[in-house]
Amino acid sequence: MSISLSVGQKIEMTRYRRTPFKLDGEGKTYVSQVTDIKDSSIIQIAMPMEGGKMVLLEPGETYNLYFYTVRGLFHCVAQVESRYRSNQLYYADLVFVSELERYQRRQFYRLNCIVDMSCRLTEGDDALYSGVIIDISGGGLRFNSEKQFEPGAQLTAYFRLAAGGAEKDFALLSRVVSSSRLVNRESGYENRLEFLDITENAREAIVKYIFEVDRKRRKRERNPGE
Repeated sequence: MSISLSVGQKIEMTRYRRTPFKLDGEGKTYVSQVTDIKDSSIIQIAMPMEGGKMVLLEPGETYNLYFYTVRGLFHCVAQVESRYRSNQLYYADLVFVSELERYQRRQFYRLNCIVDMSCRLTEGDDALYSGVIIDISGGGLRFNSEKQFEPGAQLTAYFRLAAGGAEKDFALLSRVVSSSRLVNRESGYENRLEFLDITENAREAIVKYIFEVDRKRRKRERNPGE
């Protein structure tokens, strides 16, 4: 487990059922973070948040856990062993009850990045909200903002990507999959969007940007002196 997991890694979790929920579809998803690895089968996590409120996990409850690692997305089933408070923060210990395995979540590769963006809700107020994209794929993106959005709400995401020596502006209708307070932060929210009715040209441009940035990063890793 230590090969794949480390302190600080993000976790998404859903209540357990025999067939795991799709993270981008049905089922309520909670977001948390690994705060300690106690041994090969027990981890400590920060108590997850939903809608700005803490979700108190009950001992004995079972969850599907999805870990975002440098080697990709991994999944396992775990049971809540205990919950407690330490230094004004709330934690839960989870015991793995299945093997940690690579999980193929999407057909699109997701790239970690830092890209400025803004968005506007399609219904309700007409305000333009700013944010920062922290990862993106051909199917959606994840961004941080000071505003929380209602899951299921539709908005238009505006951002610019540079690939192939040219910059391209995007204005993509999207659906809010989740919006939760950033772990151990007093303000700010992490939001996940799914693109709706995206054209193939726009999707290909995003994928081209992702592959180009990824190639450059891998080249720097192979040749750190260049």
